[in-house]
Amino acid sequence: MIKKNLCLALLCLLISSQTIAQIDILKKAVDEINQYKNLSYSQIQRQKNPFSGDWSSITLKSSVSHAPLGKSLEQYNIHDLRGYQLVDNGSVRMELDLKNKTYQIKDEAEEIGYPTPYYWGRFMQKKLIISPEKIKHLPDTTIDRVACFHIKITMTDSVSAKEIYDLCLNKATYLPIYTKQYLEGAFGKGNITGDNVAVMINESSYADYRINAKGFPDIKSFTIPADFTPEKKTVLLAIGNKAPNWELKNLQGKVISNTQLNGSVALIDFSFNACAACMLSIPALKRLHEKYKYSNVKVITVNTSDTKQSIIAFAKKNNINYPILINGNRVSKSFQISAYPTFYIIDKTGTVAATFEGYSKDLENGLIEKIDQLK
Repeated sequence: MIKKNLCLALLCLLISSQTIAQIDILKKAVDEINQYKNLSYSQIQRQKNPFSGDWSSITLKSSVSHAPLGKSLEQYNIHDLRGYQLVDNGSVRMELDLKNKTYQIKDEAEEIGYPTPYYWGRFMQKKLIISPEKIKHLPDTTIDRVACFHIKITMTDSVSAKEIYDLCLNKATYLPIYTKQYLEGAFGKGNITGDNVAVMINESSYADYRINAKGFPDIKSFTIPADFTPEKKTVLLAIGNKAPNWELKNLQGKVISNTQLNGSVALIDFSFNACAACMLSIPALKRLHEKYKYSNVKVITVNTSDTKQSIIAFAKKNNINYPILINGNRVSKSFQISAYPTFYIIDKTGTVAATFEGYSKDLENGLIEKIDQLK
């Protein structure tokens, strides 16, 4: 009995020591990150589409600094190598389109959440306060020849939902080298099955750090270049206007055009695979296709950005029974789409009869009501 109690005591001591050690690493990381006045680095963000399983990535060049006491927790100047620049100068948040020389002023109340090192510092500090028991120090690892601490934070791990973070921190600087967010949960209504469980993975890899650089750019004084103009708000085509001409291929390679729909009522859905609201609308579109398949009503989706192979896999996974047209980016621009999903109802003469932007629980009934008036 004495030996058993001794073993239990040693085990508790070991667990306690491990917990203290991993918490100490995070505390040290928070302190180190917070004492850096500015940071420059390159970053690759990767995301796994929760609905198709495809991976997408973007490369960023970032400069971030602690903001003075005020509205922002940090100032940042982030260059998205696709041609966008994101800037928070401490008083204004801006998004610049460098190719078209336009800009948007972002809502200050909007949650930014860009995974900068300062963001991860705040994240770790919060977890240390509210859930230190969910932090686990895994065996150290090496990433791109950098020795790293490996910290796992499991916020939720159940049958219905998972939220797990992996943080690999440079053992010398405590800056993130690799981070991973794993999210899993039921999507939409109903019981949890393999068909409605969505998995999203967000990864970031960081490299080429410069710490407290003397020649750091003055983000606070950044202003919008004089030759940039405000981005114009896109307005959907007005009811009563003639719909644009278009021609696209379906997944079987057959060309479909607006002229082929003359004499029919067309419900055209503009969407893409990674759009959560688009995903929610799929059951309604499937029901509408079944409801009207023997009538003069055509239900069509125009995919604006995904590859043919990805759309084929997506359609199979979600048992989509209506036609999907591919390479629809230009067509979406001619229909002046700015939000997804967007639905156009085109009457028998090729005229815009109704538009619906976004998904809502009343969408299906609204579409049926308008279609029944026209068919």
